[in-house]
Amino acid sequence: MGALVVVLIVGSLAVGSLVVVRRRATAATNPMDAPAVLLAWAIGFLAADRAEWGQAMVGELERVEERSKRWRFSLGCLGAALLVPPRRADSGRLVVGLVAAAAVGCVGLTTYGLVRYPGVLAGRGTWPALVTFVAVLTGLAVMTAIVVRRGTAGAVGVAGGVAVAAVWILVGVVVVSHSSAPALSWLLLTLPLAPLAVGAVGTWRGRTGATGRQAALVSAAVAGMVLFLVLGGDALMTAGGPYDAGQIQDFPNSGLPDMATYAVNDNLGTAMALLLLVSTMTAAIGSIGATITARIRRATPSA
Repeated sequence: MGALVVVLIVGSLAVGSLVVVRRRATAATNPMDAPAVLLAWAIGFLAADRAEWGQAMVGELERVEERSKRWRFSLGCLGAALLVPPRRADSGRLVVGLVAAAAVGCVGLTTYGLVRYPGVLAGRGTWPALVTFVAVLTGLAVMTAIVVRRGTAGAVGVAGGVAVAAVWILVGVVVVSHSSAPALSWLLLTLPLAPLAVGAVGTWRGRTGATGRQAALVSAAVAGMVLFLVLGGDALMTAGGPYDAGQIQDFPNSGLPDMATYAVNDNLGTAMALLLLVSTMTAAIGSIGATITARIRRATPSA
């Protein structure tokens, strides 16, 4: 897992940049005033049916002149925006609960692997990789909670995330089975097309590009976690076997006690890397699909 430390840290920054989907404040704010900028940023966390709260917050801040009080007010608004639930009852809480459960499942699966194969902890860079892995999962779960509060794209995101994960698993099965190159080449095209379709469907159903991008972000979290659960579970159930030639060749220099421990360490590390890769790729490509679809809708008179 040590080789994944740098990749996970860099990737966690990319995931973290997707956590906040900012909306413009409906009232003007002074871009040089840090409390006002913080308030405008906090408004982006509000649920869609709490938009009038954001307007009231901006209006109230304009009447506060003392800088320390402005900071306290903006920080209080940020806390309220994160904690106050939306008024309407929808599937948002279920979606957040499912993603949180999946994140806990990923941590639980990894913990079981470490207890079952404690020699993994002796690997170089294992602890930094594990800490960053948990940070990435936390970021994905928080991102989902924020995005779902701001729109109704949760259901599309969950379904799309499962579909994207299924595509990656199918491609992996074909690669492992050494299928014919032409068929594999065509199948590889589905890897970017799946998240592209999620963003497009989210936009078409929600009628805005913002809704499509929200669906893409939720699907990114779901796809990455589902893929990790499948790959990590398979690695632990089969003790990493059957072992490929590369694993057999590299094992003597690994410093790990046995082949099963080395294979589990290697396969769990790969699953962590794919969680990061798939979530980032799905979010980016899905957002592109949402933006393109939104422009097509605007260009179509019937839309």
